[in-house]
Amino acid sequence: MGDDHPELTHIALYVTNLQRSMDFYRKILHMNVSEPISLREQSTGLKYGHSLVTRGPTMVRNLISRANPAAYQQMFTDICHCSNTDGTVNLILVQQTHPEKGYTRSVTGNTLYGFSCYLSGDIDTDDLAWDMSIAEISFQHGDTGTDGLDYSLNSQEHSLYIKDPDGRMIELITSPERKGEFLTGLGYAVLYVNNIQESRKFYQEKCGLTDITPHTFVQNDWKKKYAWMGTPGGSPVIILYQNINPDGTPVKAGGFGLDHLALSTKYKGEGVVNESRCVTNHPPETTESSIYLQDPEGYQIEIKK
Repeated sequence: MGDDHPELTHIALYVTNLQRSMDFYRKILHMNVSEPISLREQSTGLKYGHSLVTRGPTMVRNLISRANPAAYQQMFTDICHCSNTDGTVNLILVQQTHPEKGYTRSVTGNTLYGFSCYLSGDIDTDDLAWDMSIAEISFQHGDTGTDGLDYSLNSQEHSLYIKDPDGRMIELITSPERKGEFLTGLGYAVLYVNNIQESRKFYQEKCGLTDITPHTFVQNDWKKKYAWMGTPGGSPVIILYQNINPDGTPVKAGGFGLDHLALSTKYKGEGVVNESRCVTNHPPETTESSIYLQDPEGYQIEIKK
């Protein structure tokens, strides 16, 4: 796609059990899943640092962790890449292990609510739902481009919604013009936000996206608000989601769960570009250089230079 039609190219997300998530994306969504990659094995420096931490005294570990917290975390991080049938990496699964106790870190907070994937036009969602039922995967039908909880009888299009092992909602959208064995690519990501107006302004000014929220969507100040960010006449790339508690207070966004999102657009804004705090900066074998922005909620956004 050109710069005038940005797309969501990949999502790097944290998981609580890497093997379980790998099995899910391989067996349920039929993605090509790489073998786990230990980030410390990708760097001589990280391997050496890991050796010092695991074999050295507490003083050494504390010194290394304070000197470079990001590198320290990467010593105990494993990732894998999930790609669709054409080989494009769409998901990067990230698992972080506690350096002392050995357990994997829980995915906490409200960051990435979920995302959508396009299905091949040859896939029948009713048959797929039957397969999900046999596999004991919970699913539901809902309005396209929502959180999967709304079902409008007057809507002509509904999607199949499932949840990944960590509870993120995945919308499966059948696209007649898309051909492939199963998944043909990502659609959009749904991000929790605390201030939908501020986040909307960021994606408009910095990433060149437009608010294309359908007028038919009811914005409930007492329940939930959406903002579809994409291109006019096109599909959303990022959906901003501000959720409201029953007592009227906003659901607090943020936490641990999303490493970064990547967009196929060019940087549109001005000002300081924050250094990347991502565990994994890009899929393997990429030749394009990127910069990383931090949106108002603290999410890391990768875009082309």
